[in-house]
Amino acid sequence: MLIKLTPNLIPAFTEACTYERVFGSRIMTALRAYGPEDARALFWLLLKDDSPTAALYLAGDVLVVSAAPKADPAPIAELVQEHGVLEVDTNWDQCAALQKLLGGTTESSYYMVYRGNPVEDDFPDITPGDPLAVFSVLQRSHEYYRTHLRFEPWAEDLGRRLDTGLAELYQLEVDGEVVATGSISSQDDECGVIAAVAVVPEYRHQGLGSRISRFLVKRILEMGKTPRLISGYDEVAELYRQVGFAPCGHWGELYL
Repeated sequence: MLIKLTPNLIPAFTEACTYERVFGSRIMTALRAYGPEDARALFWLLLKDDSPTAALYLAGDVLVVSAAPKADPAPIAELVQEHGVLEVDTNWDQCAALQKLLGGTTESSYYMVYRGNPVEDDFPDITPGDPLAVFSVLQRSHEYYRTHLRFEPWAEDLGRRLDTGLAELYQLEVDGEVVATGSISSQDDECGVIAAVAVVPEYRHQGLGSRISRFLVKRILEMGKTPRLISGYDEVAELYRQVGFAPCGHWGELYL
């Protein structure tokens, strides 16, 4: 049974967000940034025999799902169709089950968790990020940002998450030019999630992505939390292994 989130359901919703820490952290951060009654962010709880099996968060046409293995994909598929969802972010098993019901194409790679040593370096070239400069780096670096996102809604959502203290944005400069970026995109009580690490093409293969990733690891460890992320592709996962991350599962994205 899929239920629209109300304040009295938040404890069960929070439990469902722990089934998968990366997307679950994204969902909890959105809930804390928007609350359960803001029309710009919609939340549902999936129950089975009165037990929470999934937490769902819809923003625009993207649905994020933190699901237990026993979560029934059928009600989620119905919600996807009802709301015209174009992208679903969840664990791989749920993603594959939804594809059987809905069609579409998928992408997948690893969830990763930090298993390395504490980071002792200083990073004087990394400073708090200017959203406009950061968005320019992201668009120059990733097709997704060029084709799927516009600056104004991206910056508005980022601003809400920054205001909660559950997100942080950084940039790396070389000779006064912003050439790389990275963020702590969300947090929960256990982890901080690293995302949107990007280096403009002409400055790649110089260790800048690794440098900003290690800086973000240091920030999260200083909070007493565990750094986590999703690798965009298996090749990227190999780079994060060198930083100190290890795979801990598979994510999936369904595009409709």
